[in-house]
Amino acid sequence: MTAMNQDREFVRALSDFLALHTEQSAGLFHHLIDAFMRGAKALPKLDAPAKDQIRSRLKSDMEGYKDVPTFLQNYLLTHLAHDQWPPQAVFTAARYLQRRSHERFFAWPKRQQFIAALEGEPIRGTELGLRQMLYSQGAGTTFLWRGVSCFKASYDLAIYAMLVNELRPGTIIELGAGAGGSGLFFADLCAAAGLTTDVISIDTTAVEVADPRVTFVQADCIAWLAAAAADKRDFRRPCLVIEDFHGDLGPVFRSLDVILTPADYLVVEDSYPKQSGIAAAIAGRRYLIDSKYTDFFGINCTSAVNSIFVRDTDTVAS
Repeated sequence: MTAMNQDREFVRALSDFLALHTEQSAGLFHHLIDAFMRGAKALPKLDAPAKDQIRSRLKSDMEGYKDVPTFLQNYLLTHLAHDQWPPQAVFTAARYLQRRSHERFFAWPKRQQFIAALEGEPIRGTELGLRQMLYSQGAGTTFLWRGVSCFKASYDLAIYAMLVNELRPGTIIELGAGAGGSGLFFADLCAAAGLTTDVISIDTTAVEVADPRVTFVQADCIAWLAAAAADKRDFRRPCLVIEDFHGDLGPVFRSLDVILTPADYLVVEDSYPKQSGIAAAIAGRRYLIDSKYTDFFGINCTSAVNSIFVRDTDTVAS
């Protein structure tokens, strides 16, 4: 075996070994080890101005909740206190500064530029680890809400709670009711926020649960949307639409062009494999990605990858 072949075999074996014992993919490790063996430069240390910037932002962020740090903030505070910055701490600090500095609302093309740095991540374009994603709906049985299957990722449960509290929707339209647990979840969220929201949950299969706050509709989601658009149905605003039935996005967006008004929200769930379809459907339409929610737990740490949208007001997103 030649020396070159031995190097390749070593990189492959080491990549497989590291992948087995971490959340990362063998492909990512292969890329990193290969880059290291070719003489890639190490990450630079944080300079004094960057550390001062971190201190200032930590102080500003923590003032809102009586100086009690989150796990991330405590991690950075510890490294600041000891002034020890191993590569992973430098990387985390750089991401913290970047995350705090970018704007909230993105048009689709600009968002793709923003996430380009995450092309080499285990789940491309996100900061999610593979196991974090796989286990987010439950590592065994699915997550239940009031004993009913809900099929919501752990991140999304918290994101929806914050979004409902901020948006205070008059109507929630859920495309894809499943067993009905998510409809109950949205009704409870709205009630907890003091809202009397109209929750409409649609699916081709009949739901066996009942709640007076939720209108469960047995219908084809695309046909129901088309009928609502044709009738110019008057929904209480703001409106939050959740696409969770994995249908053709083209006719969905054509109906939403009529149904949604500025400041209404659209969430496309389980959207990691739908990125090209979303890009095609959203082209020329007035939707902006709300990064406050897509990136709350890390960039795209949600089932709605690049797909928590607000209907824009005046201009076509470009």
